[in-house]
Amino acid sequence: MNPMKSITELLETYLMVLVHPFRIHQQFRYQVALPGQENHFFAPLKLSEALGISWVFAIIRGLAKLMLMNFFLQSFVNMQSDSFPILQDLLFSSGLSTYYFLLFSASLDIIFFPITALVMTEVWAWMIRTYSKWLNPELPHEEIADQITTHALSSNIFSIIPFLGDLIQAALYYFLLYAGLRSNLGASRSLAWVILLTPTLLAIMLFSLFGFSVFYLVS
Repeated sequence: MNPMKSITELLETYLMVLVHPFRIHQQFRYQVALPGQENHFFAPLKLSEALGISWVFAIIRGLAKLMLMNFFLQSFVNMQSDSFPILQDLLFSSGLSTYYFLLFSASLDIIFFPITALVMTEVWAWMIRTYSKWLNPELPHEEIADQITTHALSSNIFSIIPFLGDLIQAALYYFLLYAGLRSNLGASRSLAWVILLTPTLLAIMLFSLFGFSVFYLVS
């Protein structure tokens, strides 16, 4: 039975994925030491561990969004002239409605983050397992898929950056998937791109099929 890892060890592995995205997967798969870490090997994170750490950053992102919204709302209202109290009340009422909407939105993001992250992780894991079986039936498909998708969740640390955080997180998530496909699965550059583009291609095919079906029914 594996000993329970400390919070420090979990965070160290979580962050090391960002520092050495390719080499960390080589260590998971082939036991290759990281530069400057010849006597230390990082144990792969479990999905529950990576998801728990990512959820903390999702909570921080939600709270930061509320704080920024409250700051801009208060600043905007305070800038209004006292000579127009009716306009000021109207703007405050409108801003308050927006604030409550964002409060509701941020709460939903925090509550449903584990579910959406879990579903996305399982979908990608299934896709990687499918390709790995075609690539080499002898590979440990479950282990490779779980390691690639689990450690791609490290990208969520960048979601706490105001305004551009979600964009950076999304781009980095795909980059970490690419790094895992290359170094852990052993896929070529072209195959890695094919795997990453598969969901988009499937979505286009489904929407096209749906569009043709609707067009056929109404024609």
